[in-house]
Amino acid sequence: MAPLKQCLGIDLGFNSVKIVELALDRNSVRVVRAQSAPTGATPSMSPEEVRTCMVTCARELLKKGRFGVRKAVFSISGHKVFIRRFRLPKTSEERIARIIQYEARQQIPFPLDKTSLQYQHREIPEENEVEVLLVAVRTDEVRDFMQIVNRLPVKPVCVAVSSFALFSANRFLGLTEEQTERVFEKVTSRKKKVSKPKKAKKGAAVEEEVPDLDDGGGEEEEFVFEEVKGFVNIGATSLDLAIGKTSDVGSNIGFVRTVPHGGNEMTNAIMRTCQVESFHDAERIKTSSTQLMSFNFDFEDEETINQEASGAVTEVTERLITELRRTLDYYITQPDGMAIDNLVLCGGQSQLKGIDSYLEEKLTIPVTLVSDFPEASPLKWQESHGSISPFVISVGLALQGLGLSDLQIDFLPEERKITRDFPYKMAAVMVLLLAGTAGIASQAGKDYAQKYAQEAQRLQQDIMREQRQVEVFEQAQAIHDDVANRFVELSKSFGQRDYWVEFLIRMTEALPPDVMLEDIRLNHDGEVRIQGLSEEPVSAANMAAALERVFRGRLREARGEETNPSIEDVTDLQQAPPYWGNPRPPQRFVLTMRMRDKFNHLDVTPTPSPTPVGGGGFGGGGMGEFFGGMGAGAGAGGRR
Repeated sequence: MAPLKQCLGIDLGFNSVKIVELALDRNSVRVVRAQSAPTGATPSMSPEEVRTCMVTCARELLKKGRFGVRKAVFSISGHKVFIRRFRLPKTSEERIARIIQYEARQQIPFPLDKTSLQYQHREIPEENEVEVLLVAVRTDEVRDFMQIVNRLPVKPVCVAVSSFALFSANRFLGLTEEQTERVFEKVTSRKKKVSKPKKAKKGAAVEEEVPDLDDGGGEEEEFVFEEVKGFVNIGATSLDLAIGKTSDVGSNIGFVRTVPHGGNEMTNAIMRTCQVESFHDAERIKTSSTQLMSFNFDFEDEETINQEASGAVTEVTERLITELRRTLDYYITQPDGMAIDNLVLCGGQSQLKGIDSYLEEKLTIPVTLVSDFPEASPLKWQESHGSISPFVISVGLALQGLGLSDLQIDFLPEERKITRDFPYKMAAVMVLLLAGTAGIASQAGKDYAQKYAQEAQRLQQDIMREQRQVEVFEQAQAIHDDVANRFVELSKSFGQRDYWVEFLIRMTEALPPDVMLEDIRLNHDGEVRIQGLSEEPVSAANMAAALERVFRGRLREARGEETNPSIEDVTDLQQAPPYWGNPRPPQRFVLTMRMRDKFNHLDVTPTPSPTPVGGGGFGGGGMGEFFGGMGAGAGAGGRR
């Protein structure tokens, strides 16, 4: 992104929206406007209602604030971002990009296809290495955030990270006069247009090129810090911590972390302790009538200090200090970690009375408020804007838009970056070129139009000749489909030819070892009659249960629906005479089953009885009944 001369930094907070407009002067940055307004959101609201409150507040603030520029930088909360720092051997840019992609797959805990990935690296000349800052966020988080930004009457030029903006603002506020001159010299050199080098005249001196901001060249070091500073921003829903590295080239960040705890927890504690029903009433008590109970705490004015609210706020602050202490201890254990010499405090919640002395007492580290920045700071903040503490994140965002921050992580969607970086002058030139090309093409296209008309006429004739063949093919296809459908219907009538073969196979699998079959009758309508002998009386019942289990599973597989074949009759007949040398006589049994999935495709027609002639014959039509029974038993008759 090309640096701007004027830019807005918009911090969309939960409790308030902060907007700062910065403009570049010769060797300083002028604060044109700085305004904030409460959103009116409460923790009981849904996420969509909170976003609506933010948008409404920001729109009204932009309208009433009379801001003179519409290009703005926004930020995503640090607790939604995944950050890693690591070193790589110095190599080509293309290879570094491939290595970083590989490292991202190893370290990022969510899929890369659903991730927006950004990184930047800087050289370490003495060690022949590059230090990589890898930052990733879920794509849906960026998409949801852009739904808020798109509802505002501004043009987003960058989407940064809140903890990085905190670091950039505090680093810029602490610059000395000499460091400020070097920063603005490099910004000026970065803005110079890139052009082809002119041929030098004979005897003329060759002008040296200005080194790039990130090349690490030059004999002097930039931003040399003699102490390790930690920057803390306490907001309504989160606490940001950023730590810088000392005695290093460039504005290099050492460690960042965002804790999802903040001032709203203090307000909720006041509501519970003081039994306040309204969230906004508890917020007013916190800002006007509370004081953190440090070692030298004294209620000098009992009318203005609420002791119960102060105790509740102090208890919540103690938990925040525990998270801070754990984070600082973790940073010290890192290979490049060092003890923190000073904490700089900012944010909306830093306005609580006694919070700086309380943190200093508990952490045993000097704590200063960000409003106490040196007078020689390049940022010209006026007293009419109020305290700078709530606007630190907004200042850091606007500084990134002006090109005064070395942290250039940008999660603006790629399609928005294309429209942002496309120069308007180049667009105008391309429009003129297209218009000229269209005029030339219209003149030359008349000849081609005539040729195209002749070719279209020839193709139309070919299409009409081929249309007859298409119709013949469609008729043949219809006849083929009709014959195929008839074959399908005919095959359905012969689908059960092996039915009884499969039945006998499955029946033998369910046959108990002490059962011997004597007779099996399989009828055309699915009726089965099994007669056999068993050594034990219970074997017949076991066989019936086994057959029911076997065929129930098979029928579900065949019919695809719930069926319930039942054993209709299990009859113990007379005892058979002893045999096989067994003293206990075997039991004869008869099982009768009806298979519900056996379909009869034949109409069984009984044979008519013969009529006796002349008093002779067989008497009473008995033989007719005999033939009729055989016809029914054989399943003969007319075919459907």
